Amino acid sequence: MLFEIASSVVVAGIGGYAFCKKSGVSLATNDAAKIKRIFENANLGVKEEGRKKTIRLHRKRPIDGGMEYVYQMPLGMSFKEVESHKDVIEDGLNVQAAGLSISLSDLRKLKFNRTITKQIKRLLTKHKKARKEIELGFDGMLRIRVYDEPLPSLVKWKGQKISGWKVPAGMSRRGMIEHDFEAQPHLIVAGSTGFGKSVFLKQLITALAISKPDDLELTLIDLKDGSAFRRFENLKQTMYFATDPDSAGTALKQAQELMNRRLREYAEKGYEDAQEAGIPKRHFIVIDEAADLGKEALEIVKDIARRGRGPGFRLIYATQYPTTETIPSQVKRNIPARLCFVLDSATASMAALDMPGAENLPEIKGRGIYKRVKLVIVQTPFISNQEIKKQIAVHIRPRKENEHEHAANREGRSDTFVFSET
Repeated sequence: MLFEIASSVVVAGIGGYAFCKKSGVSLATNDAAKIKRIFENANLGVKEEGRKKTIRLHRKRPIDGGMEYVYQMPLGMSFKEVESHKDVIEDGLNVQAAGLSISLSDLRKLKFNRTITKQIKRLLTKHKKARKEIELGFDGMLRIRVYDEPLPSLVKWKGQKISGWKVPAGMSRRGMIEHDFEAQPHLIVAGSTGFGKSVFLKQLITALAISKPDDLELTLIDLKDGSAFRRFENLKQTMYFATDPDSAGTALKQAQELMNRRLREYAEKGYEDAQEAGIPKRHFIVIDEAADLGKEALEIVKDIARRGRGPGFRLIYATQYPTTETIPSQVKRNIPARLCFVLDSATASMAALDMPGAENLPEIKGRGIYKRVKLVIVQTPFISNQEIKKQIAVHIRPRKENEHEHAANREGRSDTFVFSET
């Protein structure tokens, strides 16, 4: 009996090996050696004593979904130089020298029984579809994380309430990245049309409305005829709403006046900002397609970006045409946090992120680069319009109340705060 099983396994193994050879599959792949070869071929290194010195493998370790390789870099070689060749390294790892390659880790997962041939066929199918992706890091050593499969192309919005003023920015390799509007009060969002910018803004507004219904105030400006934000116009939290450059200027002026009133109130009470005054309210100004703002409106945006943090005003400045004109330097200096989707050129990426990279993102809706201190590639959460309608229904004002609210906004609103020491 044992002899029959052993014979079957051996035959199956030989059959699987023969199948791989017939399919042109290499059974010996060493990503560490491949990376070193890529560096040499790309001329990444420094000359020392008449010869070219490049990276040297220090150690490697398995990580979730792949392997991390840690390299010693020669003196004189910069991490920025390596970062600029990320696409070269990634493409090189996905080049198959002789058909398809299967790693040793893949082979270890095989069960050598009568189903070995079927297992290898499934493995081949998987590898034909899979594409390796990498993450780069530097902490004195060069860290290259190689993932056997790409990030998921769809991350569904789960509807969980946010903690504090932290909003999901996107799923990374290490979990969900959150943007904390208390730590970084403003955010620039850029990306070509159709790649997820407006969907991200809608999920952000939805998350804020359902999590902070009593502490949230909104100024919503949608300069694409209101197509994305119209569903939020009648939210109880929406104070000012605009869909064209003229009404946008008016809405921003009202928001600026409100900000100034609150600054005066805090100063009169001896408080530095909303947090010290114990005021929980936060006023979010969300602008979709800010490139269409008029000159006067843009000056107000610059002022809010500069002075808005203290009185609790938060600016989300979004555009699909990032240039030095559409994102003024005063806005960029006051908003270090960025979220950037696919862009059509390195020039546009430089305008949005201060570095190239967004032009090399895969053309996947919702795939972006989140920048706070370091760059992180993320898949932003997707929420359907039907789900938005369901989630915000309880916060929609009745028609009569809505008309009264708009009349109050036109006349100007006064604020009454109860100050408490925190």
